[in-house]
Amino acid sequence: MSLKFWVLLGLTILLAYGCGAGPDPYGQQVNRTTTLAIQGQQWFSQGDLRRAARDFGRALEISQSIDYPAGVAQQLNNLGAVALEQGNLETAQELFNQALSLNQEIPDWAAASTNLANLATIAQKSGNLARAGEYLQAALAAAERSGANTARGRILCQLASWYLAQQDPGSAAVLLTQARPLATTPALQGTLNHHWGRLRLRQGNHLAALKHFNQALAADREILERAAMAADLFGLAETYEAQGELDQAFYYYSRAFDVYAALGKKETSSEKNQPAS
Repeated sequence: MSLKFWVLLGLTILLAYGCGAGPDPYGQQVNRTTTLAIQGQQWFSQGDLRRAARDFGRALEISQSIDYPAGVAQQLNNLGAVALEQGNLETAQELFNQALSLNQEIPDWAAASTNLANLATIAQKSGNLARAGEYLQAALAAAERSGANTARGRILCQLASWYLAQQDPGSAAVLLTQARPLATTPALQGTLNHHWGRLRLRQGNHLAALKHFNQALAADREILERAAMAADLFGLAETYEAQGELDQAFYYYSRAFDVYAALGKKETSSEKNQPAS
C-alpha cells in the first residue's frame, strides 16, 4: 500500500487594515492576499487543486506587485503544496526552495521550518528517508529559533512520523511526548493524536490506538480537515482489523474511502503528516 503524505500550507493571518487608523491601501492589499490564501486553503482541503492554485496564484501576484516578501514566500510554499499533491515533485521542490530562501532572508524562521518540513515530505515520498531526516532536523532547528510553539509542535510530530517509518517507536514516543504541551490548536491536536494512534497500533496497544484515532478524528472534524479525517478513519479501520473485528474494520474503511473519493484521492493510508495549517 502506498503512503499518502500531507503538506503544510503557509497561512499566517495578518490583519493590516481596519484598526481604526484610517485608510491604508497597502494594508488592504495585504489583507486581500490573506483572504485569497484562506480561500485557497479551503479549496485545497476539499481536494480542488485547480481552484486552490488559482487563489494562491492571485495572492502571489498581488504580493509581488506590492513588494510584500512574506506574502510571496507564503504563496510560493502554497503553490508548492499544490504541485506536490499533483505529484509534480520537481516543481514542488523548486517552489519550496524559493520560499525557503525568502523566509531565511526576511527572516521568518517559523515559515522556514514549514518549507523545510515540506522538502522532507518530498524526500520521503522519493524514498530518501535519510535526506528527509536531515530536512526535519533543520526544520526543528528553525522552529526552535523562531520561538513559536506551534511551529515546534508541528515539526516534532512530523519527526516522530519519520522515526515510525524508520521502525524506531521509542524515539517517536519521546518526540510526541515533547509535542503534547505544544498542541494548543485543533489542527495540532489532531496531528498529535493521530501519530499517537499510529504508535500505539505499532506497539499492539489497540485500545489506546482507538482512543487516539477517535480524538484525532474529533479534532480534525472540528476544523473540517477532510484529508486528515480520512487518515484518522483509516487508522481506526486498521486497528479494528488488527483486533480481528472485521465488521467494524469494514465500516471504517468504507467511511475512509468515501472521504478519499470525495477528495479525488487515489491512494489511502493512515500515514499522516501535519494537516494544512
